[in-house]
Amino acid sequence: MTSSAVQLLIIDDDPIFRMGLRTALEPFSDLEVVAEVGNLEGAFRVLETETNSEDQNPVDLIILELGLKIKENPAVKNYPILDFCQQLKTQYPQIPILLLTTVKQPYLLLTAQKIGVDGYCNKGIPVRELVIIIHQLVAGERYWLESLAALNREPVMGIVSRKTGSFLGKIQGFLVQPGLRQIEQAIAEVNQEIKQNIEQFNQQDPITIINQLILTGKRRELLTAKWIVSQLSSDQTSPNLDDSAAIASDNFNSDNYEPLNNYQNSALVITSNPTNEQSSGIVANNLKSVLFDKTVIKLQSGLINLTGMPLEIDILRLSKRRELLYILLKQLEILLDELILSDLQYEQLAEKIPSLITDFWQSATFDFFGKYYTVTKNNQNIEIVTIILKDADLIQNNILNKIPLVKDLFEHLLFCRPLTIDNLSCPAGTLDAMERAEALLQNLLIQVANGIIQPLLNYFSDYEEIKLKFYDRRLLSTREIEKFRNSLSWRYRLDQYVAEPKAIFESSYLLLVLGERGIQKQVIYSPRRDELEKLSGIPLTVTLILETRDAVAPPLRATISFVGSAIIYILTNVVGRGLGLIGKGLLQGIGTSFQDSRMGKK
Repeated sequence: MTSSAVQLLIIDDDPIFRMGLRTALEPFSDLEVVAEVGNLEGAFRVLETETNSEDQNPVDLIILELGLKIKENPAVKNYPILDFCQQLKTQYPQIPILLLTTVKQPYLLLTAQKIGVDGYCNKGIPVRELVIIIHQLVAGERYWLESLAALNREPVMGIVSRKTGSFLGKIQGFLVQPGLRQIEQAIAEVNQEIKQNIEQFNQQDPITIINQLILTGKRRELLTAKWIVSQLSSDQTSPNLDDSAAIASDNFNSDNYEPLNNYQNSALVITSNPTNEQSSGIVANNLKSVLFDKTVIKLQSGLINLTGMPLEIDILRLSKRRELLYILLKQLEILLDELILSDLQYEQLAEKIPSLITDFWQSATFDFFGKYYTVTKNNQNIEIVTIILKDADLIQNNILNKIPLVKDLFEHLLFCRPLTIDNLSCPAGTLDAMERAEALLQNLLIQVANGIIQPLLNYFSDYEEIKLKFYDRRLLSTREIEKFRNSLSWRYRLDQYVAEPKAIFESSYLLLVLGERGIQKQVIYSPRRDELEKLSGIPLTVTLILETRDAVAPPLRATISFVGSAIIYILTNVVGRGLGLIGKGLLQGIGTSFQDSRMGKK
């Protein structure tokens, strides 16, 4: 090797992978693996030796497995590998770090990027591409395989994979990678077509709706094909991943957090160790970033109401609907950032939730309509926002306070508290927790959007200026607007007296989430015993009727089934046979009389 070769340090607890990577890089004369270690102590020894020695060239790049197994340290409450990355960047800021890993949790990858890690790619990457990335990082550039919004996609296992460095794996990677790149290119083209179709979307034109459905289906097929190829590749290349090498959701448990009474120093300090405060704040910020990025992607869909029930935002044009949800997402991000800076204590959050959501609703209302936006009627200028804010208490009681699990969502985003899903505690960053937090976030946005539009319908529903600026073309006539308002009114009555008591009795919440084609329903389980005990009047009567039906229906259904079976038996085996015998006798009598008449003629 020449003195100008890039000096590499490989940190991975899999000796087979380290040997395979060293062998794969040997043909490249401009790269030199100066050391390969399987633990942190060995890594620091090598770095100290290489940095202080005058005879040896210092390390130019560190290749690190993010799933490296680390001995637990009671003093470290955060995930240890993240603290190790931060320690490396603090002590050796001049040495870039490349994560060559099988880890696919967006929460951890984004945290590593925020800490200052310079590059990330999957272990399925071809060796030649890996060499190019190494040179980019050494030259001072940064490289991340995918954007922040897509870090949660499945990694593709290929040439360099854990527990395998075989020739078969290389051939498989050579065959699979081009096909996957073609699928990725096709997905990008379809996404571009969908974006263009959305910009020209017209709900009155059936052709655009059909095109949107076709493109969405095509994208779904491509994503399915990519997933199948990735799974086949992963199964063949790495059938048995070492559990200690991957950061699985089970390893990130609630023991990493302090008890509730220890949340006194900072709203974002998950650990009492002062060396980890910055990392803990980064974790909360990145968790929020991942959820918001995924929601932004979902907002690119048609936002068509697929719930089967009217929503206030249905009155808006598609572009205004999307604009309102974007504004709400932006205002929520601002609100969360302000809470972080205000050093809000964990114990204070519950009592502040109603006022926080009301402030969120008001700020989004100002942003959507404009603080001084006015309409003219009877030669008078009327400020829209001033009139809308008069209904703040009504909106808070009827809509905002009824949004489910807002406290849990804020605790999760601000303090990284686990979410309870089907009576199981799911720590922040796990797949189930991310999906539930995403659903709660989207439901919050849609419900607050409904709360913004409801007073507009109450006070300015038939103003021509409002209709031309905000309304959907199908709902411009006075008759259509009144029909829409009446349907909303009936929906709220049914919700109040039937749907909500039924949901309380069934221990469930109805969420409005963003799907592939638009807004969809999602029912989740959550205990609501306290609410059930407070019911009275018609809602209580509804629950009693449901309970009576549940008690009576099974035996009644069994009785009806038995009686029906008995009737069928009687009709087929008794009455049917009797009628058959009667018919047989009649036919025999007719035949006998016919024979007698013939004999008489003879």
